[in-house]
Amino acid sequence: MTYKILSTRQFENDFKKIDKNFQTRIRKKIKQVAENPERYKHMHYVFAESSRIRIGKLRIVFSYNNEKKILYLEKIVFGHKY
Repeated sequence: MTYKILSTRQFENDFKKIDKNFQTRIRKKIKQVAENPERYKHMHYVFAESSRIRIGKLRIVFSYNNEKKILYLEKIVFGHKY
């Protein structure tokens, strides 16, 4: 079952800054993540409830709620290692 996808305002602003070709790559990857978000790498310390995926040099930080089946897209990190 796929998760419902919700994004934050920060994610939407970051997403608009990216070129169209990269936006399509991100959309495809997010659809894959929505199928099973538990299998992706979890973060540590302050971001312990979040996970991340890598697309090129970008990182997409997201969290999810298993009970409600919702995937929250939090932000896009440009060129920084997490």
